[in-house]
Amino acid sequence: MKKRAVSPVIATVLLIALVTAAAAIVFLVVIPMLNPAPVALITVTPGSTDAGGGNRAIAVKIDAKNGALNITGVGVTGVVGVTILDLPEGTSVIYDIVAQDGSMTVYIVGAFSVATEYSITISFESGGSTISSTFAHTA
Repeated sequence: MKKRAVSPVIATVLLIALVTAAAAIVFLVVIPMLNPAPVALITVTPGSTDAGGGNRAIAVKIDAKNGALNITGVGVTGVVGVTILDLPEGTSVIYDIVAQDGSMTVYIVGAFSVATEYSITISFESGGSTISSTFAHTA
């Protein structure tokens, strides 16, 4: 009975394929762990200011960590028609971008009642992911 081994050329090709597959698995698993997800750090100024027309403005500082943030929306429980502006009586910042490791102060303007607590949610996009940051604030 004659025993035959795999030829050296086929063995080399199989080893190269095995090493390439292992490197691809390590790259796909380890690299995402090294790049932390983008985070929106929210700092809210206490209270609110009069924005005219029966509206009040809440000042919010947004810090973007680990990636740029695209502001996509704002919502407040119990208040309809809330907008997010660059100044209390300014223009909308929807779809404005907060640069990576940068910050932006925005104003959430709506028909807030003084001394009432609200649940506020600001939505962002970063890369292919959606981020929401919810916080409670007393106007």
